[in-house]
Amino acid sequence: MLHRPTLALVAACSLTSPLSGCGDAREDDDGSGSFSSTLGATLSTTAPATDGTEATDSTESDTMGKLDVAGGSADSSTGIEACESIDEEASIGLQPADIIVVVDNSGSMDLEAAFVQSNMNQFSSQIFLANVDAHVVLISADNSSDAGICLPTPLGSGACPDDNNPPGYLHIVDGVGSNDALQKIIQHHVTWAPQMRATASKHIIVVTDDDSDLSANDFSQQFLALDPSYAGYRFHAIASPEDPIIACIAQTTCCPGFPLSAAQSDEYIDLAALTGGVFGNLCEQEFGPIFTAVAQQLIQGSSLACEYTIPTPRGQTLDPAQVNVDFFDTQNASLIDLGYVENPAACAGVPHGWYYDDAANPSTILLCPQTCTQVQGFPAMSRVSIQFGCATVPAG
Repeated sequence: MLHRPTLALVAACSLTSPLSGCGDAREDDDGSGSFSSTLGATLSTTAPATDGTEATDSTESDTMGKLDVAGGSADSSTGIEACESIDEEASIGLQPADIIVVVDNSGSMDLEAAFVQSNMNQFSSQIFLANVDAHVVLISADNSSDAGICLPTPLGSGACPDDNNPPGYLHIVDGVGSNDALQKIIQHHVTWAPQMRATASKHIIVVTDDDSDLSANDFSQQFLALDPSYAGYRFHAIASPEDPIIACIAQTTCCPGFPLSAAQSDEYIDLAALTGGVFGNLCEQEFGPIFTAVAQQLIQGSSLACEYTIPTPRGQTLDPAQVNVDFFDTQNASLIDLGYVENPAACAGVPHGWYYDDAANPSTILLCPQTCTQVQGFPAMSRVSIQFGCATVPAG
């Protein structure tokens, strides 16, 4: 049974008198497997069933601080009044995915562009049905060109030639030549960068019947230099795996002739191998299975999400200065306190950190890259606890 990860939201410290330094009163896990706090807390956990039946929910209340939440009594050792906690749960889900698709619009690509257009909705649907939130960027001429593309709903808007459908789909209208697909990605970075999310996996798909003038290594270095969050990207291609002369000797589908004449795509072969991506044979003219293979790799490679929508705390008004975040591995009963940083740049040098999408008007909490990597190594049963009402503890 697959136990879906959940987001445990703890609204704490709704007090009748001010509490100074509330956040500092939290204690780290002492290694004993218990979640300790001088303020008291309630952690809702999903316990795996051992008999093959459905898992059951249980609520464990920490009483280390000797707090009587119902009565609002004080801790006899500290004199601090009890915090009333409110637990809510929401699905954490899987890591989102940002996908850039580049289609060669040269005159020999008429059929292939049509194949891409007919397979894109099925491709994206497989991803969405697996609960992976995807943003897709297409770099290609529009349908005013013979080898251009205009996507129907649900991925595109179908309002051809302007098929943009934000926020999930952006079409950058530009003709892609036989040898410049990789250059177009770098060239249009300013346009597609806003579609990228810091904690999303990155995937690139190029469809062409030729090779790149930009080498695999040069492209990879330039792409990674654009933004550190692009590290770990996967490159996929639908192109030609064979030299046309050898293909004709062997009488394979890549032998030049009507309707196809393809050059060996060495740089794309190297990029797919370098990043662990999927390389599909354009000469076979069967794009469906290739797009399915890319979708399956994307889905199977998705880890726990590292960004969480902030709900409105029940009975409270959200105060961005009174939010704290903990990560709790329910399987191994281990706790990691995460500290607040102002922006992604401030994540450097911080062991465990998080930040808001917009510090002035936040709607989402995002984990720092190094914290995200650590969190994604934990089991899917793990949880994130977001505590409302206590002064935010900075990372340190």
